Amino acid sequence: MKFTLYHSDFRESPGNCIYPHKVDVLGKHSLLQAVSHDYVCAEYKDGYRSNENFLGSDCLPVDCDNDHSDDPEAWVYPSDVANAFPGVAFAVHYSRNHMKEKGGKAPRPKFHVFFAIDRITDAAEYSRGSFPGAVNIPLDEF
Repeated sequence: MKFTLYHSDFRESPGNCIYPHKVDVLGKHSLLQAVSHDYVCAEYKDGYRSNENFLGSDCLPVDCDNDHSDDPEAWVYPSDVANAFPGVAFAVHYSRNHMKEKGGKAPRPKFHVFFAIDRITDAAEYSRGSFPGAVNIPLDEF
């Protein structure tokens, strides 16, 4: 499995739009390198994140904040993703808010899942998730 992430020079900088550092994610070490800073899952012209500058992506990111339920029995874990997509390779990293109280909600698992996809260069198509291989699975399927 291989996909590409782009990271900034910052961490937790919401106003940042510059992601100049390309990381080919091939395993644990390169994933950790990319997610140790603020990152994006797409390439942008001159590294500047905006819809107009979208060049492409070979990664489908999925955030799992488990905010759909306060019942721990209903929460989704990476193992649930693996069971929902048998034989499909993916990478996971836990969110900075993993198992922390946030917005008055009890601590819960929060993580990001990355699926490698064929590179897509149409920003509208990518944001809609309407490309070959994209899936929309309701949480009750897990």
